[in-house]
Amino acid sequence: MFKLTYIYVTFKTTNDALNFEDILKNTLPFWLVPVPRELTHNCGIAARFKDIEKSDVENLINQFDVNYDKIYKITK
Repeated sequence: MFKLTYIYVTFKTTNDALNFEDILKNTLPFWLVPVPRELTHNCGIAARFKDIEKSDVENLINQFDVNYDKIYKITK
């Protein structure tokens, strides 16, 4: 069976998500998506990365010093 791994970055506010998108849009490919219910039941926006290591996303976030809540690795 073929499995996909995604990295999700969640945010405390929609403004943080939009700021994240604006700052990082020319770095690695990602999409702003609704937060999956398996991560939290709160409504919100997450950045979803595909085919990348969690540590690479953490390094990118630290390099650009953007606000975020948590980082999750999900395999489906």
